[in-house]
Amino acid sequence: MTGRTRTLVALASLTMVFTVANAPVARAACDDHFADHEWERIGETELLTVSAIGLGEDQALRYSNEANAAMLLLEDDFGPLPALDLCIFGPDVRLDPTDLAPPGQLLHAAVFNESGTIYISALQPRFFIGNQAFALAYAAMWNVAMEEGQTGYPEPLATTVGQWYLARVTDKLELHHSQMRGGAFFRDPSGEGIDALAWAADRQPAIYVWNPQFQESPLSDFIAYAVATHGPDVLRDLDGERWADIEASWAAALRDEALGGSSSGNAWMVGLAIVIGSVALAIAVAWLARRGRIRAAAEAKARAAEEAKGSAIV
Repeated sequence: MTGRTRTLVALASLTMVFTVANAPVARAACDDHFADHEWERIGETELLTVSAIGLGEDQALRYSNEANAAMLLLEDDFGPLPALDLCIFGPDVRLDPTDLAPPGQLLHAAVFNESGTIYISALQPRFFIGNQAFALAYAAMWNVAMEEGQTGYPEPLATTVGQWYLARVTDKLELHHSQMRGGAFFRDPSGEGIDALAWAADRQPAIYVWNPQFQESPLSDFIAYAVATHGPDVLRDLDGERWADIEASWAAALRDEALGGSSSGNAWMVGLAIVIGSVALAIAVAWLARRGRIRAAAEAKARAAEEAKGSAIV
């Protein structure tokens, strides 16, 4: 975690109101969609109510703190938001995936946007924290769009913004920036002929279901750039054309950074040659090492044969 995220987690620990010992069954939105389970309320703030089933007490409290920290990030960026309900279910709990997940697949994560209810499985711990932040952001954006008089935040912009929050809580921002910068070597250095994405081609669905292991994307770097250059208020701008303009600026900035400030074709070719040369050198070194091992083995085999021959003559 970054220092800021750790601070927010600590703050969440102080602000979350917990009911952990002998907690009553919560009359929360978790019951609205999966009433066949008894959800236990773990914590509640003005921003978020957390309920769980099938989790140990320590694990549930840790997830609650991290969820509340993510909500504080959202409030800091978007301003006041309606409260959400987060429902965490343990690895041994199976929620009915009928009409939600494809046949034969488990339900890992689902957001019911209209009711502001989020369900997250703890089955895959390595993806949980990022998945939780993505889900909270995705549900919050639905409410932002409603405040702007629209049903659903633009897609694929909503997914990309959610991936930015995922990257922030998992400390992947620098990695994603490095990946996108490296990709700039293989694009037209002039930027001509590269079409911008249609950031508002669609709208968020009322129910969104996904598998967390396929959600992370380095494209989150685009949102990091947009917020860094235009401030967090840009997240309330739902105009696809403006986001296309920001994408063009971001792509140009990546090219400039990747090419050391030069946008000429020759500089791009030099950069590409360096990348290709590095790969070729690595392959050559590996080949020479393998050839050396083969030669050494052959020589050892020959010596052994000569020694065996000499012993036989004696």
